[in-house]
Amino acid sequence: MTEHTGAGAAADPSGGWLDDAASHLQQGAVYVSPDVANASGLQTQLAKLVPSDGSIAVVVLPDQAYLDSKPYPTYLLDKLFDGTHYGSLVVAIGTDLQATSRTIPKDEAMSIANEAEISANGNTANALTAAVQRIEASVPEGESTSGGAGPAVAWLLPVGIVAALVAAGIVTAITVLRRRRGRRAEPAAIPSSVNDRLTRLSALQQDYARLGAGDAIAARTATTIGSLVGTVSQLFPRLDARAADDQRGLAEVEYTDKLGRLVAALDRDYLLDILQNPQLWEDPDERIQEVQEALDAVSQQALDNVKQVNARKALHFQVSLDSLVGRDELRDWEREFTRNSKPTDSGEDQTDRK
Repeated sequence: MTEHTGAGAAADPSGGWLDDAASHLQQGAVYVSPDVANASGLQTQLAKLVPSDGSIAVVVLPDQAYLDSKPYPTYLLDKLFDGTHYGSLVVAIGTDLQATSRTIPKDEAMSIANEAEISANGNTANALTAAVQRIEASVPEGESTSGGAGPAVAWLLPVGIVAALVAAGIVTAITVLRRRRGRRAEPAAIPSSVNDRLTRLSALQQDYARLGAGDAIAARTATTIGSLVGTVSQLFPRLDARAADDQRGLAEVEYTDKLGRLVAALDRDYLLDILQNPQLWEDPDERIQEVQEALDAVSQQALDNVKQVNARKALHFQVSLDSLVGRDELRDWEREFTRNSKPTDSGEDQTDRK
């Protein structure tokens, strides 16, 4: 196995988890890192679950691998997927699920992974099972489920058969493009920018839950994060059904911003470290209170917004997170989080609003 520490890891932001997983995906559709608890059992279980046609691959990494995805939250997922022929890829980093796909919209795949993670309540095996089954069921009938067998196949076929396959492929491609155009007109249940932040919050919830065994503040924080993630996950599907497009757009901008700021404040470099090492911080009690108040406020606002949607009223946003960016070091971390959250292929992320 590739060494995960030392000079090699420092030079490569993927640490070594990326190389290990990428190498194993060339041999099979399931890779469970030996550093994951019950790796052998989970490998066997997933091998029975994942289809043998190359439509879906699954990678399971330990929670420590999240520290190696520093360039942006889905770095490992994107790098692994770019180097494979699979139709879809589901990656579990600890209890955090991510997914992407060539056969269904990427936003839809990520939403499926997020919903599976939330419903599984920290059980990675159950979350992976639900995600794989839902992604497989979401592929449109008649559409190829994998990235293809590669150009070498054509050399094995008579010219006449190749010509017939090319003609059939053109017809299929036109049908698929039409189907995809119609589907893209419908927004994902949860916008990808919001979904990314919910995914990070869910991972942080597990960190606080583990710490909460001996820390009442950490336990309370884990509970509030879980409530917030669940409420926001309910908000957007209800907006799709009951609110106008401008209301959904407004909610997407607001929650992309607010959840992004909360992730920066709750992350391992700030509140988690304050709770574990209060002696290393100035005014630790004041800092803890600031984050707790902001988390409570956003959680209450999300609940109020769901109630407004149910009552078919216009959404109102009154939560201010100014206190979270009042400290220089936290403002710097939020700016770094925003920069790393920007898409690498197009446009700017909506969180960069000053």
